Parts: sequence; C-alpha cells; structure tokens
Amino acid sequence: MKRFTVLSLIFLCLIFNVIGVKPVFAISNTFKEGIYNVSDFNPSKNEIYLFSNVSSTDKIYMIIMDENLNMQHSILLLPKSEKHITVPILPTYRVILIGKGEMYFYPQEP
Repeated sequence: MKRFTVLSLIFLCLIFNVIGVKPVFAISNTFKEGIYNVSDFNPSKNEIYLFSNVSSTDKIYMIIMDENLNMQHSILLLPKSEKHITVPILPTYRVILIGKGEMYFYPQEP
C-alpha cells in the first residue's frame, strides 16, 4: 500500500509538470535589441512585414540592411507605437534593433 501511494504521488507530479511545459523553440514575434536575419521571423509570402514597438516606456531604433549592407529602411519607434509596414525584404536581409524597447514583427497577410 505504501509503495502504491508513493508511485501515485510521483505519477501525479509528473502529469501536472508535463501539462505546463512550453516548447523550447517556440517562435515568438517579439524581439529585443540585437541583429537578426529575416529568416528568424515568421516567413512572409509577399516579403512585407508589419512591426510596432510594444514597450510601454522605451524607444527602439530599427534598421533593415540588404545582403550588401546597404540600408533599405530605418525608423525610430516611440513606446506603444502604431503598426508600420516595411519595404519588401528578402530572407537574406538583416534587421538591426537598437534600444531597450521590444519590437513586435510579423508578416502582412496578402
């Protein structure tokens, strides 16, 4: 009986821990300061993305550069900014984020 109780408690603990597990490589659309490849984002069918600063207190500066490091787009976003549309960007482009804000970046639906 004692063995059954112990095994039941262990089994219950394992079940409840598995229910709350989140995938390690979950794709998030929120990005902080750093350099990202466009391939890091959810793919867009028409190569156009929407973005906004979702931080409530901090600004963020975004620069989009092509594979030859030519600047294609740059913008400073204030806290809680409205949605903006990017120029068409290819998967080989890079996005540079500077600042303490958080950028929400997702593909535009055609």
